[in-house]
Order: sequence, then C-alpha cells, then structure tokens
Amino acid sequence: MTVLFGTVEFFEREMLDYAKKKQFAKNSIMEKYSSLKHELLYDFVCDEKLRIECLQNLSIAYQKLLEHDYEYQIV
Repeated sequence: MTVLFGTVEFFEREMLDYAKKKQFAKNSIMEKYSSLKHELLYDFVCDEKLRIECLQNLSIAYQKLLEHDYEYQIV
C-alpha cells in the first residue's frame, strides 16, 4: 500500500519507524513529532493551506499513537 506524504498514515509510519530505530526509547515518538513539526513550520516550502493540513494530520497521528500501545504496532 502506498502512503502519501502528509497523510495521517504517513506521519504515523514516520514516527513508528523512528521509534523502532531508537528501540522504543522513552519519548522517541515525542522526539520525532517535535522534529516533524519543526520541519513543517520552518523548513518545508509549500502553500500555507497544505502546511496547515499537514500539521493537523501530524497532530492526529501523534494523538493516535499516544492513545494506543504503539510499541506493539508493526509497520
């Protein structure tokens, strides 16, 4: 399945992949969330409407991972 940039699924996968590399170290999801948010706010060049949509999707993905036991998800 193809996951498109900026979707909730894309951001979930990015955060989970990072957490896996960090062996699910404490706060690894939060670290990646903060990094992605910073990139979207300050580095990503795009239309403001797209930026807002990406930030909203990132927040949704982050909340979903916090609400579920992300350590056992397989990506």
